[in-house]
Amino acid sequence: MSKPMIRVVVAEDDPLAQMAIQSYISRVDDIEIVGSAADGKLALELVKTLKPDVLLTDIHMPHMDGVELTRLVFALPDPPRVLCFTVLGDEQTMRTALEAGASGFLLKVDPPDMLIHGIRCAYNGDALVSPKLLASVLRQFQRHNKPPEDLVDSELELVRLVGMGLDNAQISTAVFLAPSTVKTYVSRLLKKTDCKSRAQLAARAHEWGLVDG
Repeated sequence: MSKPMIRVVVAEDDPLAQMAIQSYISRVDDIEIVGSAADGKLALELVKTLKPDVLLTDIHMPHMDGVELTRLVFALPDPPRVLCFTVLGDEQTMRTALEAGASGFLLKVDPPDMLIHGIRCAYNGDALVSPKLLASVLRQFQRHNKPPEDLVDSELELVRLVGMGLDNAQISTAVFLAPSTVKTYVSRLLKKTDCKSRAQLAARAHEWGLVDG
């Protein structure tokens, strides 16, 4: 059985970067670019019209930046997953993007394979953050906040596993549940913890001290 085609809209104002992205994606057979925009406003209209699976957006663009675009996309009915990427990433920008609902945050200096992996992760409801940013972000969580008191032990364990970067299949093996059941539980946790994305829930796991290191 053939793999489902992941439909992507790209929001990128640099023509050379757009060409590079098209070149990377053309090498795989499960992702296709269905639309491209050079600014955030046009990208929003393309998302409304084309209804892609994933929006790949630069952070710094004319008329509307990637963070604001992410917020507006998540206000739409049945929004796509959003993967943000940028040349110069900092921890605050990344956190703001994740809070807005992004499923991942990559740097343009990350290897092309990571961009492809990030698109696939976003499509599957998983999260991916650039390793160049992740280490410094985790150091921020040395002073932990307490998790919400209404989360039971089994829910905290799921949050911990998400924070470790495990996907649903890996979590299902660890907790002896079907992947579909794990997906359902994680979706419920996103609502219960007021997280817009799996990446944001993973950040919460570190913030709450559920993940060592």
